[in-house]
Amino acid sequence: MCGILFELSQADNFTTSSISDDLVKDVARRGPDSLESVELVVGSLRLKFTSSVLSLRGTAVVSQPLFSKSGGAEKQDDAPGYVLCWNGEAWRFDGQEFGSDENDTEAIFNQLSSCNGEVQDVLQKIEGPFAFVFYDGPSKRVWFGRDWLGRRSLLRRKSVDGDGNVAICSIADSQTISKWEEIEADGFYYIDLQTYTNPWHPQKRTFVSKSEPSSTEPHSMTLPIPQLCKHIPPTNPPALNPQSPPVSRLYDLLYDSLRLRVQNIPRHSIPLVPGHEGKLRPSKVGILFSGGLDCTMLARIAHDILPAEEPIELLNVAFENKRVLQAAFAEAKKARKSKKASAQMNNETELEPSALEDLSVMDSINSVYDICPDRQTGRKSWLELQSVCPTRDWRFREINVPYEQVVQHKSAVIALLHPHDTEMDLSIGLAFYFASRPLETDSPRILLSGLGADELFGGYARHGTAFNRAGYPGLIDELELDLTRLGKRNLGRDDRIIANWGREARFPFLDERLLQEVVSWPVTDKCGFGAVQSDEEWSTLDNEKQVLRLLAWKLGMKGVAGEKKRAIQFGARTAKMEAARGGKVKGTQKISAALG
Repeated sequence: MCGILFELSQADNFTTSSISDDLVKDVARRGPDSLESVELVVGSLRLKFTSSVLSLRGTAVVSQPLFSKSGGAEKQDDAPGYVLCWNGEAWRFDGQEFGSDENDTEAIFNQLSSCNGEVQDVLQKIEGPFAFVFYDGPSKRVWFGRDWLGRRSLLRRKSVDGDGNVAICSIADSQTISKWEEIEADGFYYIDLQTYTNPWHPQKRTFVSKSEPSSTEPHSMTLPIPQLCKHIPPTNPPALNPQSPPVSRLYDLLYDSLRLRVQNIPRHSIPLVPGHEGKLRPSKVGILFSGGLDCTMLARIAHDILPAEEPIELLNVAFENKRVLQAAFAEAKKARKSKKASAQMNNETELEPSALEDLSVMDSINSVYDICPDRQTGRKSWLELQSVCPTRDWRFREINVPYEQVVQHKSAVIALLHPHDTEMDLSIGLAFYFASRPLETDSPRILLSGLGADELFGGYARHGTAFNRAGYPGLIDELELDLTRLGKRNLGRDDRIIANWGREARFPFLDERLLQEVVSWPVTDKCGFGAVQSDEEWSTLDNEKQVLRLLAWKLGMKGVAGEKKRAIQFGARTAKMEAARGGKVKGTQKISAALG
């Protein structure tokens, strides 16, 4: 994980750069291990590349930006011929895994520096999340972009007061926040410095589906996954069971995906504190843990991969929601009035109202975190993990967030969300912001997320609605919609929030090889809608994500197998925290409109 900042300006007015010191500090927060810059002049243009580094690969910290000379007799100055700012994790290149002692940034830089300008061909061979800015000196082009799923954030800034300067960054500058927009995850862009004009219009190499004729897109690149399998199953197909081949195959795919993401984490990336051994041993891996099916399965399979002595952190966040507290106060008041009326009717001695009310209120305050749905589910799933995998040190971290802290950090979260700007974005952003905030000096830098499971295996309530409305064709259409918009949704937003704390989110369900295979399965290999159920105990499991539920059952996690889907903003109680400010608040309502 790294922070990227690129600036392009006229060489003669670089001193008037509109990039603030605060933006550089925010970029540094993303990568606390290193912060460096490289500057060069190309004709009348000045280029400045800045990168911060969160070192999680190789045997030592590799500072960025990486740069080298292009060489050749035509080289007449000492300016770098190639410069790379890289924010990503390349798990494989051209089908081959990197060695445990290799640094992926150096390997990708070497490939880009020797590709003779065919930058898109190199980038298309990468498996893993990334965003980048790369200067190719011989062609005088600055390339930038995000992987096809948009798993890392990258924004670009429009001109400020007509200054003509270009800025590309992992996050927005709060001083010019309205000028920043997200770079689409639809291809790789480049600025040709030999024809650069103001305003700038970058050219692009586009991602297209494998089904599209290449002749329609001469400069296109093929997406790494096939189209969704649209086979219509026969009426009333047999249901999956724990021994069905897709269940076993899903375990293999998740195991392989997790293996890349939790093994070979270098020791230099783990903050060590003297005396932290045994039960105080620092964790390499944490899981954003609601106790639901997706995240608990990641924990369960990670247990099969990591050495027995390595602890795993389960990060469970719960919020003091004023709206919930107000409801508790109202219920206590209602109960007091009811008992008072009953006492008067029966000529009984009335308990002092203030004492009864105080008791009810205190109970509500003491349990405000305990009654959060994700806290209850998290504890239950934690206990099941301890029962099924008793040799592991499962560290259940209860992250309690008072309302006052929400108020204190709200403006920072809104800035990190940009350009996302809805109440739902804020609710989800708050949950990730506090869940990923380090608890202590040796908090794990790598956080696993279950994102992607619902889209792949039919985990949303609307999938069942689609099946009930239009059968298998309707369900398949809904799943295809989810698949096609994976790269246009919220991964950049989540990256901005989590990386702010110098931590990296990893998404095992979004591994390229897992996606390639699962999208080719018929819908009945993923969920149980319309299938003929047996009278076995597992037949009571929900239809949503049934293959994943059966895998949980097979691995001994029967309680987790039956857990219902719950959105994080409702489970952690971040949704509608301030509904009282002006009536009902919809998730699609703009934050800016509400503030204005």
